[in-house]
Amino acid sequence: MQKRPRNKQPEQELYKALSRYLSMQHPKLLWRFDFAAGTKMTMGQVARHKLLNPHRGWPDLVIFEQRKGWGGLVVEIKAEGNSPYKKDFELKKDEHIEEQAAMLERFSELGYYAAFATGFDECVAIIDKYLKLEP
Repeated sequence: MQKRPRNKQPEQELYKALSRYLSMQHPKLLWRFDFAAGTKMTMGQVARHKLLNPHRGWPDLVIFEQRKGWGGLVVEIKAEGNSPYKKDFELKKDEHIEEQAAMLERFSELGYYAAFATGFDECVAIIDKYLKLEP
């Protein structure tokens, strides 16, 4: 049996699938992915990125659509099987995940609907649930 090549950037593939979904199902919706997440950069690009984007833990997807008192939707996306939570639903002890959770909390304080989402189906469910709220 031949080994299948392992996808080294599963989140990037998930972004592509979600981008296709959003384009087809919600063509007038304004949204943006954090393209730099997981992108290989030169040292100069890294320095410029840090200067222009000083906050760590920025969410992967932002949807610019107000709904029921929310200013928009921000989602931190995780690949299937890579939940930020332990089995008891407690956040995993990981510096990067904790930074992301803190950023989601900050967005929530600012009036945005903010969530972690794992895998395509959960991402779509959160997006669709949010978009079904009354404007």
